[in-house]
Amino acid sequence: MAATKKTEARWRALVHEQEGSGKSVREFAHARGLSPASLYWWRSALGRRARSRSKGPRLAEIALLPSSVECLDAAAFELALSSGHRLRVPSRFDAESLRRLLAVLEGRC
Repeated sequence: MAATKKTEARWRALVHEQEGSGKSVREFAHARGLSPASLYWWRSALGRRARSRSKGPRLAEIALLPSSVECLDAAAFELALSSGHRLRVPSRFDAESLRRLLAVLEGRC
């Protein structure tokens, strides 16, 4: 497993260096004694991984509601989702149900 991460880190560094070099993939690869096909493959694979990570959960700003809001108890909170939905969550909530609801509201289902 550690070797896999080391390999990925090496190729990530090479792809980053090539992108900043001003050279084409083919020129950069030949200068480094690398296969252009390998550099293309790693560039594509690392891009896919970055895109899949960006679709995962994101942090969102949470604003505290004034204490005058009567429908929420003191331990409740409200979520403002990137989709524009606002979700009020009572202090006693089922985490799995909330997870499923968030997935639906964020369009991940």
